[in-house]
Amino acid sequence: MYQDHSKEEKNKLDKLSALIKNFVTTGWDMFTERMNSKEILKTDLASFLLFRQVLEFGDSLAVLIETGCVNSSKPLVRSMLECYFQLTYLYEKNEDRKALQFLYHYESRQKDYYEKLAYRNKGGSFFEKLKNDRHLKGDDESDERKLLYIENIKKIEETLNRNDNSLIAEEYLRTEVKKKNKVTEKPGKVSNWYELFDGPTSVEGIAIELNEAALYEFIYRSCSSYAHGEDIVHANLESYDESSSKITPLRDLRQLSTVSNNILLLIERACMIFLKYKVGDKVKWAEIFLPIMEEKKKYY
Repeated sequence: MYQDHSKEEKNKLDKLSALIKNFVTTGWDMFTERMNSKEILKTDLASFLLFRQVLEFGDSLAVLIETGCVNSSKPLVRSMLECYFQLTYLYEKNEDRKALQFLYHYESRQKDYYEKLAYRNKGGSFFEKLKNDRHLKGDDESDERKLLYIENIKKIEETLNRNDNSLIAEEYLRTEVKKKNKVTEKPGKVSNWYELFDGPTSVEGIAIELNEAALYEFIYRSCSSYAHGEDIVHANLESYDESSSKITPLRDLRQLSTVSNNILLLIERACMIFLKYKVGDKVKWAEIFLPIMEEKKKYY
């Protein structure tokens, strides 16, 4: 069932896992010091949450690498890259406004979610989508639960209507009109927070704008294909003899170097960009990270 790892392979897995954990723990210490050093503004929250999520993925990936679960790490690498791209795009310029976009879009998505639960006649409601579901056919929320959802909707609307969100609210409406259906005139939906103010409409667009298209082409695409169950042939087959192949056991290590290098690359870059834009004592933390970065060079 599982691939037998040699003593040398196990040692390498342990070292790579420890290196990833070192980036995570050091990044977390830096993050914690910044949070405790001065007041956290609303406009700090978006970048703090994105960086925290990168560390979360790094922590999980360290566990997977330690046990040799290389291929199953790919979806998390893709998610880490998405957070890295958003974090970098946030810092590029207009950080305060982009932070408000991020939070406004989150609240809008939550409102839409609760409306689909609370109002069965709303277009795209969960009741409508489940009416022919073979497991939950005809299922609906109780009236008591719906009242709770409606209360949540009211609270979200209060947040969305605050004065500090007025610019974002106007832009949200403008973007919906810009994306309207030309036949029905129905307003379109804002899919991502970063597309407001004529920003990129996809992760690929962010990568191109940041001049980091290589990360998208060589990491995001390959991880996405694997996550969607498409690129699972060559990764899980190996030659048996001259005329046949066999399916590899679980925890195959053939792509260990590629996957682990991508993890280390992304978590290092995320830590460095957080250090650059959010940390006061840059020299102190650069010196702390330096030996970890030097250790990383051994695996490239």
